[in-house]
Amino acid sequence: MAIKASEFDNGKWDSGLPPVTALLGDEAFFITRTGDLWRQTGKDQGFTERLILYQTESDLANRLLSELDALSLFADRALVELRLTKTTLDKSLREALDRWTQNPPEDKRLLISGPKLGKSEASTTWLQTLETAAAVIEATPVPTYQFATWLEAELESHQIVMDQDARSAVQMHTEGNLLAAGQVIERLKHIQPDLIEGPTLSLDQVLDVLTQSARYTVYDLVDLAMKSDVPGLNRMTDLLKAEGVEAINALWAISRELDTLLQIRYRMDQGESVNQAIGSLRVWRSREGLVRGAVNRLSLMQLRKLLTLCHDTDRTIKGATQEPAWSIIKDILLGFAGHPMTR
Repeated sequence: MAIKASEFDNGKWDSGLPPVTALLGDEAFFITRTGDLWRQTGKDQGFTERLILYQTESDLANRLLSELDALSLFADRALVELRLTKTTLDKSLREALDRWTQNPPEDKRLLISGPKLGKSEASTTWLQTLETAAAVIEATPVPTYQFATWLEAELESHQIVMDQDARSAVQMHTEGNLLAAGQVIERLKHIQPDLIEGPTLSLDQVLDVLTQSARYTVYDLVDLAMKSDVPGLNRMTDLLKAEGVEAINALWAISRELDTLLQIRYRMDQGESVNQAIGSLRVWRSREGLVRGAVNRLSLMQLRKLLTLCHDTDRTIKGATQEPAWSIIKDILLGFAGHPMTR
């Protein structure tokens, strides 16, 4: 039987990800949140490789089958994502999924995500197998009449307490939109320590959060990456995303800084001292320490890889893929900070 994403128990995967999971539906909030949870849980459980396949790719079925039969590199375990864009599957892809669900590899976990499938898929072997194993999650919207109850449960799960007037304000502000509600909750999580005077948020405090402008900029984000402040980087990325900052603005600031660092690193590899290279690019004196630390930490190859990911992110923002752009941006920033990357 399928599980509604709104009722999904986050602890269900603590003992181990199922071999195959299907996350299907049209509610972007649940597709994003549950998908992020699956990826983070897999990473925590030792699945360090990651591969993303799209339904639009040519010869997709054979690629999926080759992953089924191939050993992960260096004996690492892998997360494989199949992202569907259509409500129906062709015969070859159905057969590949049948094989995977009937005999899944021990060293890989597969997530199938996409829109709610058409009636023609309901009787397919792979989907019925997953439903029997309770490995199908329905990412469907929360009905309007259940939104207040859902919001209450969300606030409680994040240990956010507010009075009735404040809850009503959030309901009116978001108008049943789960993505909007999720953004408000993220803002409250990150900002409320600066606002709370007691254990309960008042209407005035919540209205302040709903109406205030962003307190941080994408340039602060870049500086945290330059400082290798991974905890701060994670917090601020989530905050800016929740504030509604456009991914393209963050990408522009990151790309600009990486391009400067790449030019400096190239000059250093050609024999210039770090001070000469920095001086030739006319870096502001106040930023010289940040830049010096970054170019000493990152190789020319790493910087080129990060800029390539920036180009891929730009294509994603323009609609080339369905992967959330902020997810890729966070990976770029972590690599920028010198943290091991998953791409």
